[in-house]
Amino acid sequence: MNQKNKTITLIVGTLLGAFLGYRAALNFIETSEENSGKIPITASQGLQVGLTAVNALKQIGKISRNPR
Repeated sequence: MNQKNKTITLIVGTLLGAFLGYRAALNFIETSEENSGKIPITASQGLQVGLTAVNALKQIGKISRNPR
């Protein structure tokens, strides 16, 4: 992959990740406000979401390593 493609991939990935993180945080805040300031998820649910995200990143990594 040439340098231009690497740069474009990094920029697009960073922007997409930032946007998805922003939307997730905004949804979390809105849900909390609707529930009178109560946290909308438990600690164990938060841990499950985090582990699911890590597993998703592992799967994406595996896909990109497999030749066609």
